[in-house]
Amino acid sequence: MAVQPSRSDRRELVRERAFTAAGLTAAVALVTTILLFLVQLFITSRASRAAFGLPFLWRSEWNPVTEQFGALPMIIGTLITGFGALLISTPFALGIAIFLADYAGKKAAEPVKYLIGLLGGLPSVIFGLWGLFVLVPIVSRFEVWFGKLVGSEALVSSGTTGVGLLAAILLLAIMILPFSASLILESLLVVPMELKEGALALGATKWDTIQNVELPYVRRSTVGALVLSLGRALGETMAVTMVIGNGMRLPHSLFDPANTLASAIANQFLEATSPVYVASLVQLALILFVIAIVINIAARVILRRGVLQ
Repeated sequence: MAVQPSRSDRRELVRERAFTAAGLTAAVALVTTILLFLVQLFITSRASRAAFGLPFLWRSEWNPVTEQFGALPMIIGTLITGFGALLISTPFALGIAIFLADYAGKKAAEPVKYLIGLLGGLPSVIFGLWGLFVLVPIVSRFEVWFGKLVGSEALVSSGTTGVGLLAAILLLAIMILPFSASLILESLLVVPMELKEGALALGATKWDTIQNVELPYVRRSTVGALVLSLGRALGETMAVTMVIGNGMRLPHSLFDPANTLASAIANQFLEATSPVYVASLVQLALILFVIAIVINIAARVILRRGVLQ
Protein backbone atom coordinates (compact mmCIF):
# COMPACT_ATOMS: atom_id res chain seq x y z
CA MET A 1 0.00 0.00 0.00
CA ALA A 2 1.39 3.32 -1.08
CA VAL A 3 2.23 5.78 1.66
CA GLN A 4 0.32 9.02 1.30
CA PRO A 5 2.48 12.14 1.59
CA SER A 6 1.84 14.24 4.63
CA ARG A 7 0.35 17.72 4.49
CA SER A 8 3.76 19.34 5.06
CA ASP A 9 5.27 17.24 2.26
CA ARG A 10 2.50 18.31 -0.11
CA ARG A 11 3.05 21.99 0.80
CA GLU A 12 6.78 21.58 0.23
CA LEU A 13 6.09 19.95 -3.16
CA VAL A 14 3.78 22.80 -4.18
CA ARG A 15 6.37 25.40 -3.15
CA GLU A 16 9.08 23.58 -5.08
CA ARG A 17 6.95 23.37 -8.22
CA ALA A 18 5.99 27.04 -7.89
CA PHE A 19 9.63 28.07 -7.52
CA THR A 20 10.64 25.94 -10.52
CA ALA A 21 7.87 27.47 -12.62
CA ALA A 22 8.85 30.99 -11.54
CA GLY A 23 12.52 30.37 -12.35
CA LEU A 24 11.67 28.91 -15.74
CA THR A 25 9.37 31.83 -16.49
CA ALA A 26 12.11 34.34 -15.60
CA ALA A 27 14.66 32.53 -17.78
CA VAL A 28 12.29 32.35 -20.74
CA ALA A 29 11.35 36.01 -20.28
CA LEU A 30 15.02 37.02 -20.32
CA VAL A 31 15.78 35.12 -23.52
CA THR A 32 12.57 36.41 -25.10
CA THR A 33 13.45 39.99 -24.22
CA ILE A 34 16.87 39.68 -25.87
CA LEU A 35 15.34 38.17 -28.98
CA LEU A 36 12.71 40.92 -29.10
CA PHE A 37 15.47 43.53 -28.86
CA LEU A 38 17.21 42.00 -31.85
CA VAL A 39 14.01 41.63 -33.85
CA GLN A 40 12.91 45.20 -33.17
CA LEU A 41 16.30 46.64 -34.09
CA PHE A 42 16.40 44.50 -37.22
CA ILE A 43 12.94 45.60 -38.34
CA THR A 44 13.46 49.30 -37.57
CA SER A 45 16.77 49.40 -39.46
CA ARG A 46 15.24 47.88 -42.59
CA ALA A 47 15.36 51.14 -44.60
CA SER A 48 19.09 51.48 -44.00
CA ARG A 49 19.80 47.93 -45.14
CA ALA A 50 17.67 48.47 -48.23
CA ALA A 51 19.59 51.63 -49.12
CA PHE A 52 23.16 50.55 -48.33
CA GLY A 53 23.13 46.79 -47.80
CA LEU A 54 26.10 45.03 -46.24
CA PRO A 55 28.59 47.74 -47.37
CA PHE A 56 27.09 49.90 -44.61
CA LEU A 57 29.59 48.16 -42.32
CA TRP A 58 32.67 49.42 -44.17
CA ARG A 59 31.43 52.68 -45.64
CA SER A 60 33.20 55.64 -44.01
CA GLU A 61 30.96 58.48 -45.19
CA TRP A 62 28.34 59.87 -42.81
CA ASN A 63 26.49 62.77 -44.42
CA PRO A 64 22.90 63.49 -43.27
CA VAL A 65 22.52 66.16 -45.99
CA THR A 66 23.04 63.73 -48.86
CA GLU A 67 21.71 60.80 -46.81
CA GLN A 68 24.86 58.78 -47.29
CA PHE A 69 25.71 56.74 -44.21
CA GLY A 70 28.38 54.27 -43.19
CA ALA A 71 29.25 52.72 -39.84
CA LEU A 72 32.99 52.13 -40.18
CA PRO A 73 34.21 55.26 -38.28
CA MET A 74 31.93 54.48 -35.34
CA ILE A 75 32.86 50.79 -35.29
CA ILE A 76 36.57 51.66 -35.28
CA GLY A 77 36.03 54.27 -32.56
CA THR A 78 34.07 51.81 -30.41
CA LEU A 79 36.68 49.06 -30.65
CA ILE A 80 39.65 51.38 -30.08
CA THR A 81 38.14 53.07 -27.03
CA GLY A 82 36.82 49.83 -25.53
CA PHE A 83 39.91 47.67 -25.94
CA GLY A 84 42.24 50.59 -25.23
CA ALA A 85 40.48 51.28 -21.93
CA LEU A 86 40.60 47.58 -21.03
CA LEU A 87 44.32 47.40 -21.85
CA ILE A 88 45.10 50.36 -19.60
CA SER A 89 42.82 49.47 -16.70
CA THR A 90 43.55 45.73 -16.41
CA PRO A 91 47.03 45.98 -14.78
CA PHE A 92 45.72 48.54 -12.28
CA ALA A 93 42.64 46.43 -11.52
CA LEU A 94 44.78 43.35 -10.87
CA GLY A 95 47.19 45.36 -8.72
CA ILE A 96 44.40 46.87 -6.63
CA ALA A 97 42.68 43.50 -6.15
CA ILE A 98 45.93 41.72 -5.19
CA PHE A 99 46.90 44.48 -2.76
CA LEU A 100 43.54 44.46 -1.02
CA ALA A 101 43.31 40.66 -0.89
CA ASP A 102 46.86 39.80 0.20
CA TYR A 103 48.75 42.83 1.46
CA ALA A 104 46.39 45.36 3.00
CA GLY A 105 45.09 44.78 6.48
CA LYS A 106 41.40 44.81 7.22
CA LYS A 107 41.49 48.36 8.58
CA ALA A 108 43.06 49.64 5.36
CA ALA A 109 41.17 47.39 2.94
CA GLU A 110 37.63 48.18 4.08
CA PRO A 111 37.76 51.96 3.40
CA VAL A 112 39.44 51.38 0.05
CA LYS A 113 36.79 48.83 -0.96
CA TYR A 114 34.09 51.28 0.06
CA LEU A 115 35.65 54.03 -2.06
CA ILE A 116 35.99 51.67 -5.03
CA GLY A 117 32.31 50.78 -4.76
CA LEU A 118 31.39 54.44 -4.45
CA LEU A 119 33.44 55.34 -7.51
CA GLY A 120 31.90 52.52 -9.53
CA GLY A 121 28.39 53.70 -8.66
CA LEU A 122 28.80 57.31 -9.78
CA PRO A 123 26.63 58.40 -12.74
CA SER A 124 28.53 58.56 -16.00
CA VAL A 125 27.70 62.24 -16.51
CA ILE A 126 29.84 63.03 -13.45
CA PHE A 127 32.76 61.21 -15.05
CA GLY A 128 32.05 63.12 -18.23
CA LEU A 129 32.16 66.51 -16.50
CA TRP A 130 35.36 65.55 -14.68
CA GLY A 131 36.87 64.39 -17.96
CA LEU A 132 35.85 67.59 -19.72
CA PHE A 133 37.24 69.98 -17.11
CA VAL A 134 40.20 68.00 -15.75
CA LEU A 135 41.26 65.22 -18.12
CA VAL A 136 40.83 67.06 -21.42
CA PRO A 137 43.17 69.95 -20.45
CA ILE A 138 45.80 67.41 -19.37
CA VAL A 139 45.50 65.58 -22.69
CA SER A 140 45.70 68.93 -24.50
CA ARG A 141 49.02 69.74 -22.85
CA PHE A 142 50.23 66.23 -23.65
CA GLU A 143 49.35 66.82 -27.31
CA VAL A 144 51.53 69.93 -27.40
CA TRP A 145 54.41 68.11 -25.70
CA PHE A 146 54.09 65.09 -27.97
CA GLY A 147 53.92 67.23 -31.10
CA LYS A 148 57.13 69.00 -30.13
CA LEU A 149 58.78 65.72 -29.21
CA VAL A 150 58.23 64.08 -32.60
CA GLY A 151 58.52 67.33 -34.55
CA SER A 152 55.40 66.65 -36.58
CA GLU A 153 52.29 68.77 -36.25
CA ALA A 154 50.46 66.30 -38.49
CA LEU A 155 50.33 63.82 -35.59
CA VAL A 156 48.22 66.33 -33.67
CA SER A 157 45.62 66.79 -36.35
CA SER A 158 42.94 68.04 -33.95
CA GLY A 159 45.09 70.92 -32.73
CA THR A 160 45.38 71.21 -28.95
CA THR A 161 41.75 70.88 -27.93
CA GLY A 162 42.37 67.70 -25.93
CA VAL A 163 39.13 66.04 -27.05
CA GLY A 164 39.49 62.88 -29.04
CA LEU A 165 40.17 59.17 -28.83
CA LEU A 166 42.90 59.43 -26.20
CA ALA A 167 40.72 61.37 -23.77
CA ALA A 168 37.87 58.88 -24.26
CA ILE A 169 40.18 55.89 -23.72
CA LEU A 170 41.63 57.31 -20.51
CA LEU A 171 38.21 58.27 -19.16
CA LEU A 172 36.76 54.84 -19.94
CA ALA A 173 39.76 53.17 -18.28
CA ILE A 174 39.01 55.11 -15.09
CA MET A 175 35.31 54.30 -15.31
CA ILE A 176 35.70 50.53 -15.67
CA LEU A 177 38.58 50.24 -13.19
CA PRO A 178 36.40 50.04 -10.04
CA PHE A 179 34.11 47.51 -11.71
CA SER A 180 36.84 45.11 -12.81
CA ALA A 181 38.86 45.56 -9.60
CA SER A 182 35.83 44.71 -7.45
CA LEU A 183 35.03 41.56 -9.42
CA ILE A 184 38.63 40.33 -9.40
CA LEU A 185 38.90 41.07 -5.67
CA GLU A 186 35.82 39.00 -4.90
CA SER A 187 37.36 36.11 -6.83
CA LEU A 188 40.65 36.35 -4.92
CA LEU A 189 38.86 36.39 -1.58
CA VAL A 190 37.31 32.95 -2.21
CA VAL A 191 40.60 31.21 -3.02
CA PRO A 192 40.80 28.34 -0.47
CA MET A 193 43.13 29.21 2.39
CA GLU A 194 44.51 25.66 2.29
CA LEU A 195 46.04 26.28 -1.14
CA LYS A 196 47.79 29.46 -0.05
CA GLU A 197 48.99 28.04 3.25
CA GLY A 198 50.23 24.90 1.51
CA ALA A 199 52.31 26.91 -0.93
CA LEU A 200 53.76 29.01 1.87
CA ALA A 201 54.55 25.87 3.88
CA LEU A 202 56.51 24.48 0.94
CA GLY A 203 58.74 27.55 0.98
CA ALA A 204 57.04 29.75 -1.63
CA THR A 205 57.14 33.48 -1.12
CA LYS A 206 53.94 35.50 -1.00
CA TRP A 207 54.45 36.65 -4.59
CA ASP A 208 55.13 33.06 -5.72
CA THR A 209 51.87 32.04 -4.07
CA ILE A 210 49.96 34.84 -5.79
CA GLN A 211 51.52 34.12 -9.17
CA ASN A 212 51.38 30.33 -9.17
CA VAL A 213 48.39 29.55 -6.96
CA GLU A 214 45.92 32.42 -6.65
CA LEU A 215 45.98 33.90 -10.16
CA PRO A 216 45.65 30.53 -11.93
CA TYR A 217 42.78 29.65 -9.57
CA VAL A 218 40.83 32.81 -10.48
CA ARG A 219 41.78 32.86 -14.17
CA ARG A 220 38.29 32.09 -15.43
CA SER A 221 36.54 34.58 -13.17
CA THR A 222 39.14 37.22 -14.08
CA VAL A 223 38.41 36.77 -17.76
CA GLY A 224 34.70 37.04 -16.99
CA ALA A 225 35.28 40.24 -15.06
CA LEU A 226 37.29 41.74 -17.92
CA VAL A 227 34.62 40.77 -20.47
CA LEU A 228 31.94 42.46 -18.35
CA SER A 229 34.13 45.54 -18.02
CA LEU A 230 34.68 45.59 -21.78
CA GLY A 231 30.93 45.37 -22.32
CA ARG A 232 30.43 48.43 -20.14
CA ALA A 233 33.19 50.29 -21.98
CA LEU A 234 31.74 49.49 -25.40
CA GLY A 235 28.28 50.68 -24.42
CA GLU A 236 29.23 53.80 -22.44
CA THR A 237 27.48 56.83 -23.89
CA MET A 238 27.28 60.10 -22.01
CA ALA A 239 30.82 60.35 -20.63
CA VAL A 240 32.37 59.35 -23.95
CA THR A 241 30.18 61.78 -25.85
CA MET A 242 31.49 64.67 -23.74
CA VAL A 243 35.20 64.04 -24.41
CA ILE A 244 35.57 62.16 -27.71
CA GLY A 245 35.01 65.17 -30.00
CA ASN A 246 32.20 63.60 -32.05
CA GLY A 247 34.10 63.42 -35.32
CA MET A 248 32.27 61.53 -38.06
CA ARG A 249 35.31 60.41 -40.03
CA LEU A 250 37.95 57.75 -39.64
CA PRO A 251 40.53 58.77 -37.00
CA HIS A 252 44.17 58.77 -38.06
CA SER A 253 45.70 59.19 -34.59
CA LEU A 254 44.70 58.97 -30.95
CA PHE A 255 44.43 62.76 -30.87
CA ASP A 256 41.71 62.91 -33.55
CA PRO A 257 38.07 63.61 -32.68
CA ALA A 258 36.07 60.45 -33.24
CA ASN A 259 32.80 58.78 -32.36
CA THR A 260 31.59 55.49 -30.98
CA LEU A 261 28.42 53.67 -31.92
CA ALA A 262 26.74 54.71 -28.68
CA SER A 263 27.85 58.36 -28.76
CA ALA A 264 26.79 58.77 -32.39
CA ILE A 265 23.30 57.52 -31.55
CA ALA A 266 23.05 59.79 -28.51
CA ASN A 267 24.24 62.83 -30.46
CA GLN A 268 22.14 62.50 -33.56
CA PHE A 269 18.98 60.56 -32.82
CA LEU A 270 16.90 63.64 -31.98
CA GLU A 271 18.18 65.36 -35.11
CA ALA A 272 17.26 62.51 -37.43
CA THR A 273 14.26 63.36 -39.60
CA SER A 274 14.32 61.11 -42.66
CA PRO A 275 13.49 57.40 -42.46
CA VAL A 276 16.92 56.41 -43.82
CA TYR A 277 18.67 58.59 -41.23
CA VAL A 278 16.71 57.07 -38.34
CA ALA A 279 17.16 53.55 -39.71
CA SER A 280 20.92 54.08 -40.02
CA LEU A 281 21.16 55.12 -36.39
CA VAL A 282 19.12 52.10 -35.34
CA GLN A 283 21.42 49.92 -37.40
CA LEU A 284 24.34 51.33 -35.40
CA ALA A 285 22.55 50.11 -32.27
CA LEU A 286 22.10 46.69 -33.88
CA ILE A 287 25.81 46.53 -34.69
CA LEU A 288 26.70 47.43 -31.10
CA PHE A 289 24.36 44.72 -29.85
CA VAL A 290 25.97 42.14 -32.13
CA ILE A 291 29.51 43.20 -31.14
CA ALA A 292 28.67 42.75 -27.45
CA ILE A 293 27.20 39.29 -28.12
CA VAL A 294 30.18 38.22 -30.24
CA ILE A 295 32.67 39.31 -27.57
CA ASN A 296 30.84 37.36 -24.87
CA ILE A 297 30.60 34.25 -27.06
CA ALA A 298 34.30 34.51 -27.93
CA ALA A 299 35.23 34.71 -24.25
CA ARG A 300 33.17 31.61 -23.47
CA VAL A 301 34.74 29.69 -26.37
CA ILE A 302 38.24 30.61 -25.18
CA LEU A 303 37.48 29.39 -21.68
CA ARG A 304 35.78 26.16 -22.77
CA ARG A 305 38.59 25.19 -25.12
CA GLY A 306 41.07 25.58 -22.31
CA VAL A 307 43.18 28.24 -24.03
CA LEU A 308 43.72 29.95 -20.68
CA GLN A 309 44.44 26.76 -18.73
